[in-house]
Amino acid sequence: MILKKPRIGVFKYSCCAGCEFQLIYFQKYILETLGAADIIYCQMLQSDGIEEGPFDIALIEGAITETWQADQLKKVRKASTHLIAIGTCAVCGGIPAIKNNQNELEVETRVYPDTSALHSIKAHPVEHYVKVDGSVKGCPMGERDLTELVLSLLLKKNPDFLESSVCVECKLKGNICLLVAYNEPCMGPVTNAGCDALCPSYNRACFSCFGPLKDANSAALAAQLLKMGQSPEDIFRRFTEFGQPTIEFQTGANVKK
Repeated sequence: MILKKPRIGVFKYSCCAGCEFQLIYFQKYILETLGAADIIYCQMLQSDGIEEGPFDIALIEGAITETWQADQLKKVRKASTHLIAIGTCAVCGGIPAIKNNQNELEVETRVYPDTSALHSIKAHPVEHYVKVDGSVKGCPMGERDLTELVLSLLLKKNPDFLESSVCVECKLKGNICLLVAYNEPCMGPVTNAGCDALCPSYNRACFSCFGPLKDANSAALAAQLLKMGQSPEDIFRRFTEFGQPTIEFQTGANVKK
């Protein structure tokens, strides 16, 4: 019996395209997985494609920062059985959401002398506009979670994502705690795992590119950072660099007020 291959669409909005590069790069790890599907739309892979679907799985990269993106995203949602946000920008706003802390026109005029042709809006994650069926965190997205998600969808089972902090990954690797031992402003206690503690393993404090851990105690970490001599402005930047729109990180960022 010949099984029908799932149809996958990949859409990119405001971001660096690093997650799509990561998707292509990861093919050496998940080649068999992607070989079991038909990628019918992905502008980075092919010049043509079937933009209107239908899709069994739609992978969405990037934050929504323009009205046409929101309109297209809604059409993709209607044409898709499963819609998945991939990467920190799509999941929680990411780097593009830094601009949300300032007046929109002020941000535009920093880059463009003439703003008459611009129609940008505040940066929001995909879930702000449509229902999502899953998320793959990371900047770029993590290999483990991507493989787990695609396999789970193909096998019609619930994915098993990590729901612990980066601190747990540090402990498993035997790393010395940069926050406690070296007074480094590490965001590991409030950041979702998935990176295998990449930065702390090289003696660099976590800067939270995987976004907030669910129910993260951001207020406690912000208080600790204050005790360590970090200024309210520095703490605000740490909690808004990758997760400005999230409730979890807004608590920590409020130390500036």
